[in-house]
Amino acid sequence: MSKRRHRNDDYGLGYDLAGALVDGPKSLDQLRDHYMGYLRFLGLYSLSAVADDAQGREHVDETIQTNIDGLLAKGWIVRADEARYALTEKGRPEAEKMLRDMRRTVSWLAKASAPETVSKVTLGVHLLLAAVKLPAALLSGSVGLLNDGIDTALDALSSLMVYAGLRWDRERLINMVLVLVMLITGGVTLFEGVSRILHPVPPQADWFAFAAALISAGLCALLFLYQRWTGLSSGALSLITQSVDSRNHIIVAASVTTGLVASLLRFPLLDALVGLAVALLIVKSAVELAIEAWRAMGEEEMDLSGYSIPLVNRYKGLQRNQMRDWILYLVANGRAATMEDIQAQVRAATDFRQHTVLRELGVERPLDVSPTGAQQTGVDAAAVLEVVDDLIAEGLISDQPAFAATPEGRDRARQATHRAVGRRHGHRQATAAERGRRSHGVRRGHARRSKRHRD
Repeated sequence: MSKRRHRNDDYGLGYDLAGALVDGPKSLDQLRDHYMGYLRFLGLYSLSAVADDAQGREHVDETIQTNIDGLLAKGWIVRADEARYALTEKGRPEAEKMLRDMRRTVSWLAKASAPETVSKVTLGVHLLLAAVKLPAALLSGSVGLLNDGIDTALDALSSLMVYAGLRWDRERLINMVLVLVMLITGGVTLFEGVSRILHPVPPQADWFAFAAALISAGLCALLFLYQRWTGLSSGALSLITQSVDSRNHIIVAASVTTGLVASLLRFPLLDALVGLAVALLIVKSAVELAIEAWRAMGEEEMDLSGYSIPLVNRYKGLQRNQMRDWILYLVANGRAATMEDIQAQVRAATDFRQHTVLRELGVERPLDVSPTGAQQTGVDAAAVLEVVDDLIAEGLISDQPAFAATPEGRDRARQATHRAVGRRHGHRQATAAERGRRSHGVRRGHARRSKRHRD
């Protein structure tokens, strides 16, 4: 057990530093830049500037040096000279194995995020959910759950059509069919909802119906993210259509649960009202998608910005703020005086062709998911110019005759650096405290075992 835990702990920064040496010997400064390169890849530019601060650099170097000492002790690396480290014959196979494993993982993720794979997974999930929802709806008499179960069964058929459309390049035609099916489903459920309002039938709340609703909500939430991410990344409108349907299922599951609770409170009409609301939601979503599908059929450019994932938008906002703080830091510290200087700094910081691990994974530029959904790499020069214009407009930097930080800008740059260093220092203290607690626990365990042995 301890051997397995030890191996898993090492399969982190220690392995990564060994991988960085595959191309040849590197100094501590180069290993530090390799280490901070992951932050730049994620768009966390301001955090990566921690290594430029004396205190921050000390913390980073201590972390790296601890892992270097571990690699030296295992005989994986040696000192090539006074300043650089190199892999040994024992360490090179381990580093190359790590890189092979990472390449396999990236290859698996690429296959898992392929539109055809998503359509297969969607088919399996819909068949499973239909097998759970329909019996639960028939046993409980829940209108909302019955409508949702029928819709899920139709979704399984839709998944087959999506797969066929992606496989034989008929996606736009299939998407129109999906939207039509959604409209028909909405119409049928709307009719059923109105009928239940006129002729209410109280549902029977039982654990099976509750379980079906909860399972549906959980699986559809995961399916929504899976479909939406792949649909936006690949521009597959049919997957975005299915993600809208999955979102509807989440709302339906919550509404059905509300209706079942209402039946326990002797208010069965709420279940019929929930069914009616679900039907209206399905029809509304279908109409919106029909408009986009019609535009796509007419060879117009699809506007997918309205279907972006909120969490991704928040992350993009974080990346922009990080870029903003980093550029302010560069100007405040005299490392960039012109737009050409800033663009050169951005290009150098985001060029990962010399980063051994990221290059092996096929990455050369920072990760970015654009608002339109196209997964790209790189930093747009126009985006950098926009950030600089904002800094000038806010009075944080001046551009006459060259870029320079204003007093307020210098204060803001110092605050951003101190926050970043503080996060790093806080994490270091927390890690040290955890190591201390573990060590204390081990000593107490040894003391108890020694006492038992003496007794």
